[in-house]
Amino acid sequence: MQLWDVLKYLAPVYIVGHALYLVYYAIDLYQLNPFVKLKPLSPKEENFVSYNFPIYKELTAEQKKRCKERIVWFRSKKHFVFYGAIDQKEELRLLLSATSVILTLGLPQYRMMRSLLRVIVYPTQYYSRINRKHHLGEYNPNFKTIVLSADKIWEGFEDLSDNRNLAMHEFAHALSFEMIKTGTWQARKFRVGLRRIKKLFEQEDFLIKFAASEYFREYGLTNLQEFFSVAVENYFETPAIFKNDFPELFEALQEMLNMNFHYNKKGRTFRTSLES
Repeated sequence: MQLWDVLKYLAPVYIVGHALYLVYYAIDLYQLNPFVKLKPLSPKEENFVSYNFPIYKELTAEQKKRCKERIVWFRSKKHFVFYGAIDQKEELRLLLSATSVILTLGLPQYRMMRSLLRVIVYPTQYYSRINRKHHLGEYNPNFKTIVLSADKIWEGFEDLSDNRNLAMHEFAHALSFEMIKTGTWQARKFRVGLRRIKKLFEQEDFLIKFAASEYFREYGLTNLQEFFSVAVENYFETPAIFKNDFPELFEALQEMLNMNFHYNKKGRTFRTSLES
């Protein structure tokens, strides 16, 4: 048999095989793969979540159940890509999954199917070929990708009251784009809140107060999207100060996230309007 005859037989096989691979890749990428097993959280993993997210201890039993189910889904279905020498990959996968779930715990839609397909993690500061700059973290809506540096992820959880959390910041970006693209009632409610925030962002008196308080990072003044993500960091880390100093902005975020913090003499308790 001549080489040409062999190629005639191999070419269709290659084409079919490549097509099947692309179909499988697409199914897996869009979280449609039925063969991906959902591994429940172990007691050790639940303790890890509780340690890094004090809010978890304040959830009701039903809320904890919902939270764990969502973390398991997110951890199993989203693509996590680690580049370079990174330690504690599974812990990072769990930490980032929990970050997304805590942020969206009050929302019926938490999977971010329209805005987030993959999470890429580098050991430290990385170089972005897209805008040719070094970054610690970014969200790219075109590629539906969050990119983070591992050292800065951990740094964000070392002090849970400094209002600096890279993971929460970037997932807030992804959530914002998700809600802009979604037509549900909750998404429309989110966009109403975003318009309220935009009005505040455009008020000179508010911006003067914003800058003078030194409560928010100055980076929040970059644009509306950064303003929202910076505010989300503060909302989860120091809600009592936030509510007292910037009640109008706090209320807008509360409505957007369908989440509220209630206070009593013993401290903070957590509720969402999804609670029965």
